[in-house]
Amino acid sequence: MQLPFRRFAVARGALNYRRRVIDFADAPAPGGFGLFDISWGLQRTKIAGILVTSGIADALGKDRRKPVELAGELKLDPDVTRRLVDAAVASRLMKLDRSGRARLTAIGASLRADHPRSVATWVAFQADPYTAAAYAHLDAQLRDGSQPSGFRREFKQSIWEHFSAHPTAGARFAEAMREVSAFDLAAVVGGYPWPRRGVICDVGGGTGHLLAAILGRRRGARGILIDSPEIIEEAEKVLGARGLAERVECRAGDLFGELDAHADVYTMKWILHDWSDDACRDMLTRVRATMPTGSKLVTIDFHREPGRPNTVTSMLDFSMIVLFEGGRERTPDEVHGLMRDAGLIPGRVRHGGLLMLVEGIAP
Repeated sequence: MQLPFRRFAVARGALNYRRRVIDFADAPAPGGFGLFDISWGLQRTKIAGILVTSGIADALGKDRRKPVELAGELKLDPDVTRRLVDAAVASRLMKLDRSGRARLTAIGASLRADHPRSVATWVAFQADPYTAAAYAHLDAQLRDGSQPSGFRREFKQSIWEHFSAHPTAGARFAEAMREVSAFDLAAVVGGYPWPRRGVICDVGGGTGHLLAAILGRRRGARGILIDSPEIIEEAEKVLGARGLAERVECRAGDLFGELDAHADVYTMKWILHDWSDDACRDMLTRVRATMPTGSKLVTIDFHREPGRPNTVTSMLDFSMIVLFEGGRERTPDEVHGLMRDAGLIPGRVRHGGLLMLVEGIAP
């Protein structure tokens, strides 16, 4: 049974309102201007990305500075820097005052690494040449089908194999996921009745930010964090800094290997949407094998509503075609079907913003 969609409806309504405002602003513009503006999407992503990777966003911080000063400090070409700043202004990432000094706008401020809502690493990942190159195969995918992914077609390996071979890139991706995950952290923590006592196991939980947030609200509970060895090494530092080293057991594990963790509630956030149905069944079956009778699994992904696309879910779903092998955003019924195939009993569906928290119970 699904609980009321109140949180989901509010988030969806906010996105719909934003779209109506943009449509209203475009209405008096000459015909075709809106589409012309959309066509600059690649450039805008690259502009935002280079503001991060060049150091310009961090050098600006909260200050106002002339482009030539930034160029001198960062050893950049003055002419290209000035023109980049102009393009960033046109993209609503910066503003210029009357003396020609640039500052970051409210939108652009999140390109700073020290911003409390920073998405600098996420933006840099989207602008990375590897990411862009994977989109070169969309035409072939449209004709032949989504598999293999655009990334595999371009680089002859999956994105996960690429991250394994290039740990620095893998670490940047993990940080990018942490940044965007922070936006809905409070909604996830408040969107499910996590146990006040007992054990919560986060499978594929990265460096432990979700688990830390849950345990911050459930001080009588303990945690188990499972991820790859290199991620676990970083997670131990993160959890130690949060004062949770004694409450969380960090274990290296493989989503497609044997898992050994006895808990009351298991969670998997943004895991299933990266993988094909067959791969998800495999992972869920392995999690089910370690779950005690009566324990619960909560998978957390974006809720896809057939016939009701939105800016976040639909764009992420499309990116799965390009970057991942069989990944997709799903409906609650589709996730429950995968859980059923893995031997779990479908439970409730709750929502935190645009996310669905889908429950499965071990019989």
